[in-house]
Amino acid sequence: MSDPDSADAVQAFPTPGVRTIADLTTFDGGAAADRQIKTLIYYLGDTPVLLLLRGDHDLVEQKLIDGTGTAAIRPGQDEEIRSLLGAGAGSLGAVGVSDMRIIADPELRERRGLTTGANVDDQHVRNVDVERDIAVTDWIDLRAVKAGEPCPRCGAALDIERAIEVGHIFKLGTEYTAALGATVLDENGEERPIVMGSYGIGVERAIAVIVETHHDDNGIVWPVATAPWEVVITTIRGDDPAVAEAAHTVYEALQARGVDVVLDDRNERPGVKFADAELVGIPHRITIGPRSLEAGSVEVVDRATGDKRDVALDDVVSDVATVIEDSR
Repeated sequence: MSDPDSADAVQAFPTPGVRTIADLTTFDGGAAADRQIKTLIYYLGDTPVLLLLRGDHDLVEQKLIDGTGTAAIRPGQDEEIRSLLGAGAGSLGAVGVSDMRIIADPELRERRGLTTGANVDDQHVRNVDVERDIAVTDWIDLRAVKAGEPCPRCGAALDIERAIEVGHIFKLGTEYTAALGATVLDENGEERPIVMGSYGIGVERAIAVIVETHHDDNGIVWPVATAPWEVVITTIRGDDPAVAEAAHTVYEALQARGVDVVLDDRNERPGVKFADAELVGIPHRITIGPRSLEAGSVEVVDRATGDKRDVALDDVVSDVATVIEDSR
């Protein structure tokens, strides 16, 4: 990215139908995204501010909160934007604006020859010199980093991985301890309010993490350690006395072995039962039906791998219980 040594005077030009950064990149006489200034209106509390980023960069709202110390933020609405700058969101710019706080991302510092909105619908301006033409109030890191960017400490390329929050830490400071009079003596024997922190691992977050990392197209795939049930016994033709008796016998024997087991003897088609078991994510399924009983066996299915095997009816309790005990 190379800027000119100096920028000509700001020049307005018509941009009919241009509403986005991407639109301007393909517009005749437009500019590449990294040579545009993205202008956003946000409210910090009740106060509107202009936010400026490079056209190919995205705002991270948490950085805005951290950089300004204002937790109550929101983007401006269409009618508010037009009332403040006289144009719609696709034609905004900060050139010549002097009555609003302007917060710019440091990637725009000392940039020249850029293009931005003219605060007139269907118009933009080119040749913008940020230092010369925009009265930036604060320089605050606002942008989202991108994969491949160099680390500011070691220079290595940045990798971006998806993650999910499992726990959190909040520094509560002394607000509550001061109010309650909870103090300790410091090294000089003087009373000081205790600095509080909140440290938590949420059950809901933990469950979400497990589901996020253990699922497939058919539903959840619970690990044995966190499954609501470890085994589901699914009957085919549950109205058959022999099937019902065998299912209840296996059910009670697994319970006696300390296995969390549920018996699905609903009057439903086998496909419905199988789909429900996969959706819920029960790690092991034992299927008992007339045909398998005639052969003296039952089908055992591993939810995670989909592997199926026939096990003798007399051995299935010991077999499945041992697999589960080894998985705990």
